[in-house]
Formats: sequence, C-alpha cells, structure tokens
Amino acid sequence: MKYYSVFISILVFLIVGCEDELTINTNKDTYYDDIADICYINDHFFTTNYDLSGNSGSQIDLIRFTTDGINVDDAFDLGMNGQGYLAMTSDGSDVYMQSRFNGAIIKSSLIGERAYMKWDTVDVAKWFSSGICYLPEKDSLLLLYRNLDNRTEYWARIVSKSAPHASGSNRTFNLDFIDTTYYGIWAISYKDSTYYMLGADTLIGDKLIIADNQFNIMNIENITDSTVVGLCFKADDLYLSYRSRRIERWGSY
Repeated sequence: MKYYSVFISILVFLIVGCEDELTINTNKDTYYDDIADICYINDHFFTTNYDLSGNSGSQIDLIRFTTDGINVDDAFDLGMNGQGYLAMTSDGSDVYMQSRFNGAIIKSSLIGERAYMKWDTVDVAKWFSSGICYLPEKDSLLLLYRNLDNRTEYWARIVSKSAPHASGSNRTFNLDFIDTTYYGIWAISYKDSTYYMLGADTLIGDKLIIADNQFNIMNIENITDSTVVGLCFKADDLYLSYRSRRIERWGSY
C-alpha cells in the first residue's frame, strides 16, 4: 500500500492587508488524488479519493468507474474532509466505509447521500481500523482492527449494518508475518466463507492473504505493484485497485 502517514487536513491562514482578514482555502482539488479501497455494485466499481490537497471544506468524493474499471463516469460529493484512507464494502444496495484515520464508519447511497457517520465502541487509541467487509450470510458488516499494543494481533468484529457502533460477535487472531509499523492489514473482502486481505509483510512487501472463516491462513500471494490499495469481487473475479486510479482483475477464486 505504501500510503502516507496519517493525513490531517491543514487550515491555511492568510493575512490580507491591514484588516487581518482570515482566508480559508476551500478549493476542491481532487484531480491528482490517489484512490483507495473499492467495491462493485450495479455494474460499476466505486471508490473514494485520498484527499491530498490540505484544503478545507468538502474534499472527498464517492467516485464511480465503468464496469471494466477503466474510466471514471461520475463522482458524488460526500461532504467530508480529513478522513485519510477509506476502506470500503457494499451490501448490494449501499456503500459502507471506514476511515483508517479515526475509525469513523460511514454509510452512503450510490449517489453520495450519507445515511450516517458513527464510531465503534472500541478504544481507537488501542485498536486501529484495518478494513471492512460485508457478510451476506449474516447480512452484517465485519470490522477489522489491529491491536496497537500488540501489533501482530487483529480483532474481527461482526456488527449490524444499522448499528455498527453497537457490540457484536468477536474473534481475535495473530498474523506474525505482517508488518508492525504503519501498514499492517488495510483492506479486506469476503466471498464464500473466505477472507481476502491486503497487507504488507515485515519486509514491507505487499501481499494478498487468503484465510478461512476462522482466519486460518490458506494462501499468501505476492503483489509486486506496491501501489495496491484496495480489493473487491466482481462475480468470481477478484479486482485490485491501485493509487493511480487503476482497477484491474487479479484472478478468479
């Protein structure tokens, strides 16, 4: 993934003349922004931009790609700023996101209408957001966290779509080969009782990690393109997203 350190939006203060007038830059400069995690719904891929401008005001869009993942064909203002990398999933009707910066959980329609922004009950000073996916058998969300006191330990929480901040069923597991600095695991997808995770190992090599429904590792695949940022399924095909606004098929599972 090789993403930047946690991004905090910066207010730019300009002194104008002798009146000490405060001017805030709210220009929306998203053209050069990287993209983040992806989901596939209604014959389109969706993602968000990783806001790099440092400007104030709304800077994050829900971006829609064509069915082949090659071209952007629309974008919808989410009315947000300063969220950094957003993990993403879909239940087939709406989009669900979680901020890697502050753990916020966001539900949105496919045209960027925000239904809610909520926070889980976990201690964000200890548990770092590491991915979100939809579990169709339970019609629920799985939220993945990393223990900042023991950075090989991960916590998977299954929560309600309507109340993701409420208590849910829990499972902890360890990934001893995963990076323990900033990167770790950052995205997760689910298909047929199997989890697919993106992460970096201790040598900061990007990996696709495939695990069963108890998070026992089944396979690990190397990803040589270090700009990979997200993943999702389109039918049986797994697609990966890359920072430079590329979405490409990886393989069938």
